[in-house]
Amino acid sequence: MTDVVVTGGTGGIGRAVVERYAEADVVCSYHSDAARAEELVDATDSPDARTVALELDVTDTESVDRFAEEAVAVLDGVDAVVHTVGVVDPALLADATDEQFAGVVDTNLVGSARVARAFLPALRESAGSLVVLSSVGGTAGTVDTSYAASKAGLHGFVRALAREVGPDGVRVNALAPGPVDTSMNDDVVAYLESTDFRGHEGIDTHLPEYSCSPADVARSVAYLVDSEFTHGEVHSVNGGMHFR
Repeated sequence: MTDVVVTGGTGGIGRAVVERYAEADVVCSYHSDAARAEELVDATDSPDARTVALELDVTDTESVDRFAEEAVAVLDGVDAVVHTVGVVDPALLADATDEQFAGVVDTNLVGSARVARAFLPALRESAGSLVVLSSVGGTAGTVDTSYAASKAGLHGFVRALAREVGPDGVRVNALAPGPVDTSMNDDVVAYLESTDFRGHEGIDTHLPEYSCSPADVARSVAYLVDSEFTHGEVHSVNGGMHFR
């Protein structure tokens, strides 16, 4: 059974991924909500399949390195890392401060690089899989400039890293969902409506549903973890919102 690390385990998508691997040993991360992490552990931990929650701040290299060291020790190795941590702080570019823009990029893009770098030794050892959560925003330019830039950068990062570590047997992919039924998506929709933002006109799904569930995303995560010949891909789960 695959031993899995899930960053952002207390978020909507992260929790769904943890639940997807309920029969495996899982280390998940939380940033500040220890009570929510404890509830997740209580809901998924069992004598045959452990769930352990550890604190993580992806903007702090020491925190990331410590988390990776502790996770590898708990699992005695790692077969897959699913990195779901991400933030959105939407603003029109004319209104965004340097700190606001850089904060989103640091968490979403640089934070992903910190996590990948910290787990590469363990993934090389297991010939494992790294899956990074991106967004349709990285290809279609949705949400706002800081979020779209961070996710577009993530696509280039994943493809370059796939070239770098593929010869070592490590598979690297990104998953780019469209709207997902989470509190983060609710915040984005509320912002776009409050600003009468016009940039999303004509960008919609081609299905009756506007958004998918976190469980839908988790199923696609599991596919990328398990698929032995899928590598360097940005896998879209967006209901046809953005055809490529």
